[in-house]
Amino acid sequence: MATTKKKEKLKKLIAILEDQGDIDIVKKVLKGIDIESGEVLQGGIREAIKYFGQNRSPEYLIIDISKSDLPISDLLKLSEICEPGVNVLAIGNRNDVVLYRDLIKLGIHDYLIKPLFADIVSRSLKNMVFGSEGEKISQAKSGKIITLLGARGGVGTSYIANTLASIMAIERSRRVILVDLDIHFGTTALYFNLRSNDGLNTALEDPERIDQLFLERLFNSVNERLYVLSSEIPLDDRKSYTNTSLEQLLSYLTKLFHYVMIDIPHNFNEIGKYAMDQSNVRLVITEASLAGLRDSGRIFNALGEDRLDHRLMLVLNKYIKNLKGVLNPEDFEGALKREVNHIIPYNESVITELAEINKVTFEAKSPLISYVRKIADDIQGLKTTKEEEKSFWGFFKK
Repeated sequence: MATTKKKEKLKKLIAILEDQGDIDIVKKVLKGIDIESGEVLQGGIREAIKYFGQNRSPEYLIIDISKSDLPISDLLKLSEICEPGVNVLAIGNRNDVVLYRDLIKLGIHDYLIKPLFADIVSRSLKNMVFGSEGEKISQAKSGKIITLLGARGGVGTSYIANTLASIMAIERSRRVILVDLDIHFGTTALYFNLRSNDGLNTALEDPERIDQLFLERLFNSVNERLYVLSSEIPLDDRKSYTNTSLEQLLSYLTKLFHYVMIDIPHNFNEIGKYAMDQSNVRLVITEASLAGLRDSGRIFNALGEDRLDHRLMLVLNKYIKNLKGVLNPEDFEGALKREVNHIIPYNESVITELAEINKVTFEAKSPLISYVRKIADDIQGLKTTKEEEKSFWGFFKK
């Protein structure tokens, strides 16, 4: 007896088009290929940037770039606002091979030249929506994985991770998920005043169930752009996860978020090492002590080379200048043969202030947070001026 396969609900699609004639054609195509959740709006790239600055992006997007003077620049701006996994079909009026190649390099699925014809739009759209999963993943932009590891316990890794994630989400308007890999003693949920669930453990124990809907039930929401994935399991429950399960999890998270930030336990277990191997930026947090220097060196030896797409950064936290027994940044650079990328000073008034800061709406002008903001700039490729660099030393004169 033949069985009928249950029809899969199609993903949401939004089209933003300038001309009414194009709108009518796309609406007809959407109806013809039965995309029930498709929505067509009037506008262009500027309207799209404004719209998705306030609304979640769809999985599939048709965007009209015909009135853009700088389409590549405008699409880059749009990509910074939209979620990384969006598949984009661009429509324009320039029959330009160079533009087409640039759009494909940017990750655009296809570029259709006006005037539009229903059969051409239908064929390209079907290929984007119903194409093989491998094709869609290769074309879609992926979010960055940022890992943070403390060279020793108590060096402030979790605070830096939480603050960095908040800056990216609240100030930079990026979708961020903070993954706390310490399933026994992690403090991320506690920091954001969230009830810790079994989300991370559930995802890693049953990777075959991982998909977007499954994951979204496991996330803890801080706000509309910042999420936490963690677990708090009994101390006598010794879990052992496979690298494959973490790989499956990260493959989905990088499609949903601009930044996947992972707080690595300082015991540096196998799955933590695997997470750092997969990351785009690896932050090693240390203190200005002899033990901090020794352990930083051991971690760098384990992590391997620093590459452009696999950066390795050293953050010297709680630094007190000219204090007896405290090593200087030059001591670290001389011994490790690498740059100290960021220095965060210790200051009692700042630490007292942090105890009073609301964990979600942190004080934007807090001196300590300003140093974490420089780490965010570095990750995003934003330059720091010489005047800002000089202000570091002025901090100690206050």
